[in-house]
Amino acid sequence: MTVALDSHFTIGKLHLCCQDYVYQGWAGFPYVILADGCSSAPDSDVGARLLALNARRLLPQFALAARDEAERHARHWRLGRRIVRRAARQVRDLGMNLSILDATLLVAWCDGVTVYVHLYGDGCLAVRRLDGGVAAIEVEYAGNAPYYLSYQLDPERQDLYRDSIEAPASAQRIHYLSDSGITTRRERFDAPTVFSFSLAALPTVAVATDGLRSFVDIELSERMNLLVMARALLDFLDTDGAFVKHQLRQVVADYGRRNIFNLDDLSMGVFVKMDNAVG
Repeated sequence: MTVALDSHFTIGKLHLCCQDYVYQGWAGFPYVILADGCSSAPDSDVGARLLALNARRLLPQFALAARDEAERHARHWRLGRRIVRRAARQVRDLGMNLSILDATLLVAWCDGVTVYVHLYGDGCLAVRRLDGGVAAIEVEYAGNAPYYLSYQLDPERQDLYRDSIEAPASAQRIHYLSDSGITTRRERFDAPTVFSFSLAALPTVAVATDGLRSFVDIELSERMNLLVMARALLDFLDTDGAFVKHQLRQVVADYGRRNIFNLDDLSMGVFVKMDNAVG
């Protein structure tokens, strides 16, 4: 199975600097890594890049074939801790505060048949089915306070997070959106957030930071529907070259002319199964 891959990131309307970062590659398999720095943490754009680059370094360990979902879930936090601890050593060498690592990290790769996603924090996913329909997943946390990898560097800070967040046993909320409606699954704040998607059934799989749900109609003061935005961003004319970059820029420009803007930074990566039929 041949897979096309591209990614891109763009600044939010209310931001002075972009705190998102994206890295993609083909180190034996297609992969994309997204990071989203916390707006309230100074220099989190630096932390986001460090997390993404360290995830790239450890990616071969992410991509090891797991025997089952239980093993994949068990590996989730073990690898996450290795990523953030490596990044923490680099932050200390730079003489910076570890809070710059307050950032969401999303790692996705494809073995040619299945796209695997590990999410540390909040974010969005979108898929296009064989029939052309689009569905989306939104992962959020109570109080809009994601559980960052950086909290695992400091037991006191992690305890403070657990004690301050509303209902820690159900603080992680995973919303599934489709034309038939929305369903929600609640998980403990530190439950592994792991997904897998078969490209045979879902030939387009997109991963994105929470900027995907930040589009707002300024005139109406209304947030745009996540599924509407997912459809627009997956409506590629083709998958040649930098197709995600071109589509993201076009959608942002088109909606901007209607006074609809992404208020938050947005990064996005897309895997597309290619038709190998020969004419």
